[in-house]
Amino acid sequence: MIRLGVLALAALAAGCGGAIPKTNYYVIELPAVAPQPSQPAPYSLAVMPFRAPEQLEQDRIVYRPSPQEVGFYDYHRWAARPAPVVTSALVDRLRAQRLFEGVSLFDGRTKADYLVRGRVDRLEEVDSGGSVSVRVELSAEVVEAKTNRTVWSGAGAHSGPVNESDVKAVVAEMGRGIDAALRQIALGIEALAKSLPPRPAPASAASR
Repeated sequence: MIRLGVLALAALAAGCGGAIPKTNYYVIELPAVAPQPSQPAPYSLAVMPFRAPEQLEQDRIVYRPSPQEVGFYDYHRWAARPAPVVTSALVDRLRAQRLFEGVSLFDGRTKADYLVRGRVDRLEEVDSGGSVSVRVELSAEVVEAKTNRTVWSGAGAHSGPVNESDVKAVVAEMGRGIDAALRQIALGIEALAKSLPPRPAPASAASR
């Protein structure tokens, strides 16, 4: 088990009076999305910062030794926390897919026709029966900014095994999981963009 190996090394160092193990920092690597030629919907979209449960709002990587327990690696941490990484990745993906006339990161002042609200629900190593896997779950909704009406909601999920006894392999699988979950969410937003009606003509133009 990856977790047991890390804990054993830490205990051995402490028992022998050795130095505390070095803290390792990790980043989530996501593949670039190739630009896609398309006819964008005549509206603007802003992606609000993804939220996350408390255990994912700190820099220690999460593992689950059982369904009821949550543990944290003390010496394996995020260099950049997952929620902002997921937010930026969705902005980049939607821009590359050219689904809307404009896609931006919401900063509190951004004016847009539609807003994406998202959440990182799960991003963790799962230990079960001597095997190690990764579980990723993301959810999102699109609301019309003018009315605050939800016009789409959906989720993306991924589970994948980790076959190497190394935290780097866990992080790599997390990256693959995030990419897969974001693809699922982007497909739902693409369907929404294609279903939106043409932008209404200005009242002055319609009265002529």
